[in-house]
Amino acid sequence: MGKYFTVEVKPTISVAALAAGNITNTKILCDWHGFDVPKGSSRLLGMTIRYTGKNGVYYAPTDIEIFWAKSIRGNAPGTMGGDNDIVDTHGWFPNIIGKTYVDASKNINDADLIMGSIMTVGSASSGGTADDELNYNSLILTGEPDSGDNVGYDKLYVGILAKGTHNWGASTMECGTGLATTSPVLAVTDLDPRLSGIGPGDVLRDEDNNLLGTVKTVDSATQMTMENNLGNASAAGKLVYNTSPITLILSFEK
Repeated sequence: MGKYFTVEVKPTISVAALAAGNITNTKILCDWHGFDVPKGSSRLLGMTIRYTGKNGVYYAPTDIEIFWAKSIRGNAPGTMGGDNDIVDTHGWFPNIIGKTYVDASKNINDADLIMGSIMTVGSASSGGTADDELNYNSLILTGEPDSGDNVGYDKLYVGILAKGTHNWGASTMECGTGLATTSPVLAVTDLDPRLSGIGPGDVLRDEDNNLLGTVKTVDSATQMTMENNLGNASAAGKLVYNTSPITLILSFEK
């Protein structure tokens, strides 16, 4: 009998790419992002992809192409290029260990959830054909031994290309007043963060790419608390960006 586990991965999208609006077909949605898995080979059974919307409205994602990679001799895969740019650098190809194509038309929910969107890939509930299920469920991912950040873990990497137009655009959420790096409290205005889809674990930056922090709790219509003191005391009126609007919930079998 197999042993099952899940890993939640929040790849980062740059503020510049988010602010630009459309991230179009063949452009890099997010560059390599590392995450730990228990030591040894694991079978990727499927994944749930959670998309954070913006401004409290439904978000309709399009297709994406997910690449899986490992380190080689302790070296992470080199960059594919800048977010919202084409793949224009070399050196990472030998690190590739798998690929998953996500067809949004077969896997996406409709607007019933009001905000954001959720897709499930590689399971009987994903809406794909039998061939789709076979392709998703045949991936065996193996990281370089002892490459993880913790004992007993190996590290895998994920990079994502847009295969259609994705648009988070500029949120209307802005930094409030009284922000200080001696406090974990982030005051916001113009948009209730509870309507933005932002939640614990999301990494927030302002429009100038200044790190605000990782969300611990969403407290009210005007306040969030970070896991640590604010990384920067951003000026009032600066736009707030969620740089991890895509969450991959990966289901593995050992």
